[in-house]
Formats: sequence, structure tokens, C-alpha cells
Amino acid sequence: MEKDCAAQPGTVMLSAKLNNRPAPSKKLNDFKTNGFSIMNRKEGAGFTLIELLMVVSMLSVISLAIFSTFNNGIKIWQKVNKQSDREDINIFLDKFVSDLRNTLSFTGISFIGTENKISFPRIVNSKNLVVNTVGRIIYSYDDGARLIFRQQQDFSQVATDKESFNQRVLGNVTSFRFQYYHYDTDKKEYLWLKEWNSLQTPLAVRIEFENLNKDKKAEFTRSVFIPVGF
Repeated sequence: MEKDCAAQPGTVMLSAKLNNRPAPSKKLNDFKTNGFSIMNRKEGAGFTLIELLMVVSMLSVISLAIFSTFNNGIKIWQKVNKQSDREDINIFLDKFVSDLRNTLSFTGISFIGTENKISFPRIVNSKNLVVNTVGRIIYSYDDGARLIFRQQQDFSQVATDKESFNQRVLGNVTSFRFQYYHYDTDKKEYLWLKEWNSLQTPLAVRIEFENLNKDKKAEFTRSVFIPVGF
């Protein structure tokens, strides 16, 4: 055995070094997962520049996506509301024109009009009498509430002077007025009057109003010629 050691002196020194080598750190072994080793970060060390740039880039992309979605939602909401307001005005004007063109001459119900209110006879569907009967249509404007109302009365309600349901037909109206077209036989000319209180029916009725929509005012004018007035 002494001969072998003398023949190979480096073997003894290498064996001694291997025996004196410290065991692998347990902390380093804890980072070994599925055959891959992760370099142990020094305690108290911060993020690297690459990691910070990756996080900032991801946050920028997410923020841009959220902003785009929110902005598109607001535009869609504004567009829907704008169309809704315009549709309400068109529905109101169509109903008003239909009521006036279907007015008639009736002894018990007169055509009366002021700048803020108009009432006239018309065939209406009576829920109380369950038939179509002669009735009264009333359009009025409430300046304080900025609302236009429509009221429908059947003949029994007109005879008993009973109030009926006051239906709101249009809101956000900042100004409103009616005018009545009339032929003056003395002056021999056609005139627009502010009030109407005659046994006859006016030739036409003009409605003018302003609608406020998101701090923007829009003016509307509609003249309705009445067949029974000619």
C-alpha cells in the first residue's frame, strides 16, 4: 500500500481536498425545480432594469386598453342619447300634426288658443265609454318645469268639466309659443295671431319652441294647415 501511495502522490492530495470540500448550500438547492436552477438573488436586492421596463410596458398596454374601452362606451352612450332626444321631438311633432289635422267643427267644443295653450275638438277613443266619441285635445306648456303636456278628454269629461290624465310629451323646452293663421277681412290680408277665441277654426297653427340638449339649444318650427279651417 505504501508503494501505491508513493507511486501516486497526487491521489492522496486530491482525496484530501475532496473530503475537505463543504457540502452544497441548502438555500441553493431549494431553487432547483424540475432540473432547472434559478440563481439565488442576494437578500435586499431590487428589480433589474429589464424587469422594470417589462412591468412599465405591460401597464401601459393595459391602461391603453381600458381607456379605449371606456372612451368608446361614452361615445356610444352620447350617440344613443342624442338619437333618443331627437326621436322624442319627432314623435311629439307627428302626434301634434295628426291631432290638428283631424280636428272638426263641433258646437259644444270650441277651438281656443293662447301662446302657451291650445284646445280643440277631435274624435278620441274613450276608455270610459269604450267607443270612439267627440272629445277635446289640449296641449299646454309649463314654463317653470320646461315641459309640454298633452291631455285628452272624451265627451263625458268635457260635459262634466272633469280633468283627465295630463301626459308629458316633451321635456327640456326652454321657450314655446303657438300662433294662429287668420285672414283679416277688414285688412284683406293673412295674419299670424297670438291668441284665438273665435267660433271659427283658424286656417293654420304654428308651433315654435327651443329644446335644450347638453347645453346646446335647437330651434324647431312647424306650421300645420287645418283642412276644416278652409
